[in-house]
Amino acid sequence: MKLPVTVDYDAVAADIPTMQEMPIDGYASYIANDLFFVDHHGVLRAALGEYPIATSAEQLDELIRYLNGVSTRMRGA
Repeated sequence: MKLPVTVDYDAVAADIPTMQEMPIDGYASYIANDLFFVDHHGVLRAALGEYPIATSAEQLDELIRYLNGVSTRMRGA
């Protein structure tokens, strides 16, 4: 297994080959522990850069709709 790509001193991201080799439970852990976090204000943030992803349940619902559309496109590729 290849080592992840270091993006910042405290931030590590998986590269494509590493992600392709991850079992689904490993990917779920990567999402929950290394890709996103919810801050003390209840804002979903990207772990890398800590920029906000969604600030309300409605925004999160829209993100999920978007990701469902991406899923459909990826299944067709």
